[in-house]
Amino acid sequence: MELQKKFGLIGFPLGHSASPFIHGEIFRKTLKNSLVHDYGLYEIKPDELSAKYEFLASLEGFNVTIPLKVHISDYCEQLDSSADCGAVNCVKGKVGYNTDVYGFERSIAALGASLSSRVCLLGYGGAGKMAAHTIRKCGGVLTVAEINPESCTDDSVNLVGIGDLKGEFDLIINATPVGMSPNVDAAPIDFSSVKAEFALDLIYNPLKTKFLRLAESSGAKASNGLAMLVWQAVKSHEIWYGGAVSDDDVAEIIAMTEKYLQS
Repeated sequence: MELQKKFGLIGFPLGHSASPFIHGEIFRKTLKNSLVHDYGLYEIKPDELSAKYEFLASLEGFNVTIPLKVHISDYCEQLDSSADCGAVNCVKGKVGYNTDVYGFERSIAALGASLSSRVCLLGYGGAGKMAAHTIRKCGGVLTVAEINPESCTDDSVNLVGIGDLKGEFDLIINATPVGMSPNVDAAPIDFSSVKAEFALDLIYNPLKTKFLRLAESSGAKASNGLAMLVWQAVKSHEIWYGGAVSDDDVAEIIAMTEKYLQS
């Protein structure tokens, strides 16, 4: 009989996470007639990583979320080429991967937008670096808006202060945590000086953030980060044990997760 294996998500805070539900459904889709493995939440801060890494190495695999996506690479013995974006969100053994790139590209395609266009990116943390790397790889013209632009030392980025942002873009992406539950009445911008054809919020809880409501009011076609979250989770299972999920099953998991978040 197969023994239950342990997987999980690390980061801080994790109270908002739907990851255990999503990964549980992926286990059920990929391990039919088999044991569903455990997927736990492990709240860890950056200064706790060193003390916790022996435990993390005992897991069959784990995902990484804010604020650890950049810090965790220092604890990986090897980085896969997918982590060239400067952030790691999936670890197997002591190898770091980035499955957010795959999820990000799938969610952009589902929205109907293109990364090889005029793109405005709000935020330049772990998720922002991943998005910026992918946009540049696709040939997009990128503008990054940061709350504290002077803290960014990346000379390759066309950087502006988020309060000074203005203009028209084909796509605008929120890669900040502003608007995430429980702070649902906040938005990184008000769209008074910005217009875009498409808007993507990498936040998925709530499903419709204030950022998305404002974007839609300004005329943009908008989407949340749930599809990206599910697609990156699917890619993680491929890495961990070769688990494969069909597009139809992914669509079903996304719909199930929406209902779960609304319950």
